Amino acid sequence: MVQQFIPVERPAAWPVMPVVRPDWAATKSWLATRLTVTAGMTLIGILGLQVAMIAAGSAAIAQEPPATSDTPAKSDAKGEPTAEAKPTEGKPTEAKPAEPGASEPKAEGPPSLLDQLDDGTLPPVPPAVATPSPFSMEWHGYFRFRPDLLSNGHLGMAEPGNGVITTSSVAPPLSLWPQNNSDTNPQSAKVGKANGETALAGASMRLRLQPTISIEQNVKISLTLDVLDNYVLGGDPDYSGALARPDVPLVGFTMGTKPGTIAVKEAYGEWKTLLGVLRVGRQASHWGLGMLAHGGGGDGWDLGRPSVWYGAPRKSWEGRGYAVDGGNFNDRAAFITKIPKVGLYVSVFYDYLANGISDYDPGRFDVQARNLTSADDVRQTGLVIMKRPLSDDDAAQRQRELEDDRAGVFDWGLYGVYRTQKFDISEDGKKASSQYNFTDAADARLMVRDAKAFIGDVWLRYEKRLSPLRRAVIEAEGATILGSLADTNKLLGSVDKALDIKMFGATMKAALQDEGMGYFVDLGYASGNQNGCWGTFGTGACLLSDLNGQPVEQVTGFRFNRNYQVDNLLFRELIGTVTNAMYVRPTVSINAYPWYGSDLLGLDLSVLQAFAADPAGTPGNGRNIGTELSARGLLGRRGQAILDLTFAYAITGSAFNLQKGWNGVAEAKEPENAWRLMSHLALMF
Repeated sequence: MVQQFIPVERPAAWPVMPVVRPDWAATKSWLATRLTVTAGMTLIGILGLQVAMIAAGSAAIAQEPPATSDTPAKSDAKGEPTAEAKPTEGKPTEAKPAEPGASEPKAEGPPSLLDQLDDGTLPPVPPAVATPSPFSMEWHGYFRFRPDLLSNGHLGMAEPGNGVITTSSVAPPLSLWPQNNSDTNPQSAKVGKANGETALAGASMRLRLQPTISIEQNVKISLTLDVLDNYVLGGDPDYSGALARPDVPLVGFTMGTKPGTIAVKEAYGEWKTLLGVLRVGRQASHWGLGMLAHGGGGDGWDLGRPSVWYGAPRKSWEGRGYAVDGGNFNDRAAFITKIPKVGLYVSVFYDYLANGISDYDPGRFDVQARNLTSADDVRQTGLVIMKRPLSDDDAAQRQRELEDDRAGVFDWGLYGVYRTQKFDISEDGKKASSQYNFTDAADARLMVRDAKAFIGDVWLRYEKRLSPLRRAVIEAEGATILGSLADTNKLLGSVDKALDIKMFGATMKAALQDEGMGYFVDLGYASGNQNGCWGTFGTGACLLSDLNGQPVEQVTGFRFNRNYQVDNLLFRELIGTVTNAMYVRPTVSINAYPWYGSDLLGLDLSVLQAFAADPAGTPGNGRNIGTELSARGLLGRRGQAILDLTFAYAITGSAFNLQKGWNGVAEAKEPENAWRLMSHLALMF
């Protein structure tokens, strides 16, 4: 190291000494050189030591391993240990002196990593512990098979010579239609009225699948899928037309049916947050008893019998879910929350009922369709306030109140909806506005509709356990619809006409049940009209016009939801639903098994009497709609399987009379009676 001597002044008493000051640049260079050499030597030493250890390990593997304490001692032919193996009795073992020239034993260190890899002594690596997934799937649903025989549903009013005219919503058999009873069909004498056909018979089925996918505790996705929904057995044979297929030249040669379809009724996601539940997607719209909005599942009653466990989430087998044919399913965004301490639930929802024309181009399958205009949309906003059990905790608390405390429980709810549509598409008789897409944009002319409607509904329910095996239940619902249409053009010809909507409906169910008997009563009212129209389907069914096609100024005929069934034949089939009517239906139920158990074995006997709310709205201008007598036997196990058989006989009244001049009829005619035999086999899961 180069040093530099610099003289420094000292005090006079001190001798002058040279002071050494280091040269830092030279010092840094020297340190770098020494560190580099030291690191190189260290690396060489480590590599050499590693090579030596590998060589030593290889030599040790080549030698026979020494005997251990587990190695058995040598013995002679008699099984005695040899002298080498015999211990010295009574004398301590003396260490033998080392022989001259013998090498000192080497201290054995821990085995090398290579040794452990070769002899397999490394401990096994434990497998990674998988984190349990919160994902789960739960399935519910049912399979339903329904044979059905409806005799004289057209009430014997078909006039083969003058067209098919009847005051019933049920069409007559095809053999009674004009084309099979005229000279245009050379075989009319064999296939027409002379054939004597009066009944419609067949069977239908449905497989409903309701999977729920739980992503985690508060997030889930739910679906309702109907496989072969209301499919009429034998209704889709594998046949393409007369002589169209060499292997099946006639339908009588078919060997089976075509593949079925799956109808997606519900598909929505649900997220439970700290503030409430958010649900978005296509979902069932159900409220109260289902008189106004029915979701196609159980409504809490089974032909007069209330559900056994009130408050629990609705299952597909509760009420008559397996017997319902349709349902209301809306594209909806909804949010529901519970007000603490008060116990009230509040829900708001927004429904995308109809978008009108879209920009979907069938020639471009890779694009997202969009709403081409918002002016023709049908939208509705709803608000619900209710006091009723919705969660599992609510249901458990309700059961404690009913069974343990014997307290009377009163629930209620308010339901309000506001619906609007500003413009509509002038259809000009081409096709419905809901079927328009981008290829029809040039023909889609907008027109003013200015439709508004307010729908209000109130729901009430009271239940009390009079004893452990006896209870009383009363449930009611009332609804009104108030609205207006500024222009009905293109609906009723070319006449520009405004109309008002004013209608009202109400229903009530009451039950008194004990261990072996049940007494029920159903009441209902639906406002009528004076336009001469009748029913929901068939000849003479109309809503916005009178019987002659002229626009009306008011729409007053309330119609119950078709899925809210109060009988088996009179309203359900002959009229289509409850409308322009008031009715009462008492029922007596005989239960061989108690109502609260799982086993079902019983017989229901009921009588329904119905009257017209406004006789001017019936074909016969009569007050008496008719009477239905019905009997229903059932056998099964609740929540698993049920088999029932129902017989209903309808005695039609003067409201069904066919008067001269009604819908162009040349001759008056009185209706005949009708009857129905129907069964259900339902397997639930």
